[in-house]
Amino acid sequence: MPGTRPGMRRGTTGGRRRRGFLALMALVAVLTLTAGCSTPVDSGPKALRAASIPADLRQETSSTTTTVISTGESEEVTVYFIGTDRTTGTDRLVAVKRRVTPPASVEKAIQKLFAGPTPQELLQGLRTAIRGDATVLGVPIEAHIATVNVSGNFALGTPQEQINAFAQVVFTTLDVAGVTGVVFAEHGHRLEVPQGDGSSTSLPLGRASYPQVTPR
Repeated sequence: MPGTRPGMRRGTTGGRRRRGFLALMALVAVLTLTAGCSTPVDSGPKALRAASIPADLRQETSSTTTTVISTGESEEVTVYFIGTDRTTGTDRLVAVKRRVTPPASVEKAIQKLFAGPTPQELLQGLRTAIRGDATVLGVPIEAHIATVNVSGNFALGTPQEQINAFAQVVFTTLDVAGVTGVVFAEHGHRLEVPQGDGSSTSLPLGRASYPQVTPR
């Protein structure tokens, strides 16, 4: 019996060693498996698709874009308003630029004229003798003579104001290439209109018809 006890002790010690070895191998296996399942380390940053990011982690960004809306008014015409001659204190026509859609035409220029001065131009002392409700029905041109056809009388007020209104239209019309004279009509019927000297005529008018308001 005394020979058996040392054998039992040896057996117990060997079992403990085997159990320790098996536990160590199990731990190594678990660590190896965990390493295989872990997320690989990227060599650098990568862009993520928005759809792959949780909604609560997405940060909405906004950018401001300035959009230039083109009206297509790329051609210039000249219209004439009324200013005061600082030397004489009398009325004088003043040329002002307006932009229209191409091609430029007398009718488009007259429409801009009938629209009147801008607020800034009014502050600068410009005005118009043309009624605000005036309407252009058309401006046919034949043999370089333009017929300004209107819906009604656009020149009211004192005789001088009426002269100013017709002078505005004549100068604006003649500034369009190809026109050498201007006559007036109301709904297609030829009109007699005042010239600068106060006389009336239905013949074609030119810049020389209104010498007293000619721009300096």
